[in-house]
Amino acid sequence: MTLNRFSLLVFFLCVSISTTAQEVTENHFDYMDLFDLQMVANPKISPNGEKIIYERHQFDVMTDRRLVNLWQISRDGSDHFPLTSGTKYYGNVTWSPQGDKFAFTSNQDGSNQLYVYWMASGTTAALTNFTESPSNLSWSPDGTQILFSKFVPEASSAIRPQLPSPPSGAEWEKGADVIDKVVYRRDGGGYVQDGYRHIFIISAEGGTARQLTSGSHQYGSPSWTPDGKHILYTVNTSDDAELDPNNEQIYQLDIKTGKSVQLTEERGPYYSPEVSPDGNYIAYTGFDDKFVGYQLTKLYLMNRKGEQKRVLSKDFGLDISSIQWSKDSKSIFFRYDEEGNSKVGQIDMKGNVTTVAQNLGSPSIGRPYGGGTYSVSDRGDVAFSHVTSSTPSELAVVGRRSSVPQLLTSLNANLLASKTTGNVEEFWVNSSVDDFKIQGWIITPPDFDLSKTYPMILEIHGGPYTNYGSRFSPELQFMASQGFVVVYTNPRGSTSYGEDFAAYINHNYPSEDYNDLMDATDYVIDQGYVDENNLFITGGSGGGVLTAWSIGKTDRFKASVVAKPVINWYSFVLTADGSPFFAKYWFKNKPWETPEDYLKFSPISLVGNVKTPTMLLTGQQDYRTPMSETEQYYAALKLQGIDAMMVRIAGSGHGIAAKPSNLFRKVGYITGWFNKYKTSTEEN
Repeated sequence: MTLNRFSLLVFFLCVSISTTAQEVTENHFDYMDLFDLQMVANPKISPNGEKIIYERHQFDVMTDRRLVNLWQISRDGSDHFPLTSGTKYYGNVTWSPQGDKFAFTSNQDGSNQLYVYWMASGTTAALTNFTESPSNLSWSPDGTQILFSKFVPEASSAIRPQLPSPPSGAEWEKGADVIDKVVYRRDGGGYVQDGYRHIFIISAEGGTARQLTSGSHQYGSPSWTPDGKHILYTVNTSDDAELDPNNEQIYQLDIKTGKSVQLTEERGPYYSPEVSPDGNYIAYTGFDDKFVGYQLTKLYLMNRKGEQKRVLSKDFGLDISSIQWSKDSKSIFFRYDEEGNSKVGQIDMKGNVTTVAQNLGSPSIGRPYGGGTYSVSDRGDVAFSHVTSSTPSELAVVGRRSSVPQLLTSLNANLLASKTTGNVEEFWVNSSVDDFKIQGWIITPPDFDLSKTYPMILEIHGGPYTNYGSRFSPELQFMASQGFVVVYTNPRGSTSYGEDFAAYINHNYPSEDYNDLMDATDYVIDQGYVDENNLFITGGSGGGVLTAWSIGKTDRFKASVVAKPVINWYSFVLTADGSPFFAKYWFKNKPWETPEDYLKFSPISLVGNVKTPTMLLTGQQDYRTPMSETEQYYAALKLQGIDAMMVRIAGSGHGIAAKPSNLFRKVGYITGWFNKYKTSTEEN
């Protein structure tokens, strides 16, 4: 261990706010082990299926940030070597149709640009020199051009008064920030710049990029038609798209003439249009908008004229994303989540679905959310990022005639062989409310002894329309390493269990999802190894909502940590970065029209019942669940005489785990707060 590494370890172990903090055994998975993890993301298999380019993610202990480099490996696991190295970012890999080169984006020369790598020579060339980052790369069918999108700045229409200039040498205050947009800031992106995202085309040999779209709209999902003469894209052309989100339509543009034709008309949103290789059909995803929080994302099919539309996935019942046609145009690959497991499916033209791969995962250091990516070769081989409850994401591939994945990497084998992590066990519990079954997972501490009892943390996911699963989670493993049994579940409102389960909380959140959480807690207590007098509860975002809601309904938890919550739906809708969406889809009316509906589901309405010592924890730059929500609840608890503490994480938006040091702080403060209130077995 180097001096720098040792110094950082001492610093982060001192984050705990309690002198009674659990000491972590040396061989347990702990904070600084995060910097030794390496994770696979976004594998791209070549058209002939012989080679795979993937992103390797890891974290730099000296800069406290994620590093991403590109590696190449053969289909059989041989010839494994790096294509890039260092501290720059590389991503968005896209193979040419011929497989002789690939495009990618990188900031290796400063700002993020578009590059091409030639396989035969191993040389790289920059095609662009933009001030804004290109993305959504797509090769033309003949491999001569690349389609992409990027942000185009636009002059602000805000008032600019004529004001006197300061005298020479004077120090006046800086100019005012003038805002006239409905959505004026985005979490993780800061305040919104004037302009729109447009679609461009550029020669694969470089030169000047040509802008294909124009106007005051955001264009997305660009893709080619097989003849190379047209592109498809999506755009919301509503008169005021900011106030009318979720209405993207599909268009086809003639590259030569610049003429666009609208192919969908019903209320969207519709996404990701892809033309079949034979040119006969367009597949796309979306739903017929019902203006509620959760709506099942379906797979649609129409002919090239935008006619004969039908739902291909009508009998499937789970959300569909990341679609890709098979080379023979007879089926479509897609990503979906089922019972907390991210999978790749394949659907034929009759709507029959088969599972191709499962256990997809992302290079996350936070909580065990769904995710992961895949790609398909012309012959049907599928490369994907594979994760389990005990291993971070690795590279796997499955052949067109096999359902058994072949793991091509084991980047963390040596590290995990020297560390003991908490064991993850799945469980199901019957709802005490209705016929739903609730899925959950238990992480027991390393060196778990069934004859002993342990304190328990109930950790609640955000979203709320998302899911946890049996996926490796450094964040929850850190909690388990400090001697806690960690329980996480998918209460109603979670995805991957069908439309009825997720849609239950539409205009009804929080509600019986609280009962689901308590049912799971009771189940784990009944196993006999949890100390019922040392129960703790926490969650972030939607999990913060449910944590605050729960302590307003029960005193069974010794302490709670409410992370980045919504406390007051009225104020949230008016201050969050997506106010037009939340006001229109999560509630039936605007806040001042039916304030009682907003208060009914606001945890602030139950604060008078709270007796649980509570910590509030939120990122200073959180624009999704703004700091003002945390401040309201903190003040309300203090006015009640409840022991409360507010932790404001510097340099963080809504995603606190974006930086390793802030993830360490998050876990350190949470477990420190719980250790402060934890009583020994003898005291109980």
